[in-house]
Amino acid sequence: MVKKENFCVALLGRTDWLKKTGKLLHKNGFKIKLIVTSKNADWDPVTPQEIKKFAKKLNAKYIFTENINSPKIKKQIKQLNLDLGVSTNNRLLISKDIISYFKHGILNAHPGDLPRYRGNACPNWAILKGEKKFGLTIHLMNEKLDSGDIIKKVFFKIKPTTTIEEVYNFLNEHIPKLHVEVAKQIRAGKYRTTKQNNKKMLRTYPRNKVDGKIDWNMSTDNIHKIIRISGFPLFGAYTYLGSTRLIIIEARKEYPSFKYFSEPGQVTERRKNGEVAVACSDGFLILTKVKFKNKIYDKPNEVITTIYTRLGMDVEGEIEKILEKLDKISKK
Repeated sequence: MVKKENFCVALLGRTDWLKKTGKLLHKNGFKIKLIVTSKNADWDPVTPQEIKKFAKKLNAKYIFTENINSPKIKKQIKQLNLDLGVSTNNRLLISKDIISYFKHGILNAHPGDLPRYRGNACPNWAILKGEKKFGLTIHLMNEKLDSGDIIKKVFFKIKPTTTIEEVYNFLNEHIPKLHVEVAKQIRAGKYRTTKQNNKKMLRTYPRNKVDGKIDWNMSTDNIHKIIRISGFPLFGAYTYLGSTRLIIIEARKEYPSFKYFSEPGQVTERRKNGEVAVACSDGFLILTKVKFKNKIYDKPNEVITTIYTRLGMDVEGEIEKILEKLDKISKK
């Protein structure tokens, strides 16, 4: 067992999860000697400058880098004689050399049920693919992606209405707590590891802003899932009303009992309570909250004013408008 005041930690990563983890580690007697961060994601409100202020408050060395494995940074990390690294939302693969500089290795909080969900956007993919639960894994890092030995895992139940915001709230609460719990076990020399079964590995790849674009030819269920995985704190699922982006914040599925003909994206009903029904390939999506021109509407029928509306970009129509404008300009 190592005395509290002698157990030195480095924080590696980004986001508010990193700051909250650092605060909780500090509160529990861990000495944070180093914080290494990189460029924040587009959706992440916590900037490198805020991480730098946090490091100063803890009297920790601060490093901003997009190449943690450079000889210069390797030398700086080695000189600090660190006991443990704690990684949260770290986008940089770390070399075997750097990992070896930490007496007890580097812990990583992975938002995925390792080894099955290994990679990026694991919560989003889990909801999209209809998983019943989502895992948060604390594991020791090695030089490969999300493949180190597992120490702790907890689960979040995915319901038919679960949103990415709810998953992030779960992560916001549990990542700092689990990091501290496992760090205490390591400090006390009382922990167990489980090797990952690589035969069960499922690789997930990043999702981008454009993946939130709705294709009304998809099934109602699939569109509903895209809305659920694209919302806050991310950028939102979107379609087009005319040539202007319409973000769908909240919606639900509905399967009419009557027979009908419609085109995908066709507005089929504007309801008195403010809801708007839109046809998909096999049912209706009921819009209950939208954002249009930076204003949020709890009654989408205030924006969508007729059932003659067709949602989605009319590419040919927009090209015609552009050509008309160019023709007018050329005649002047």
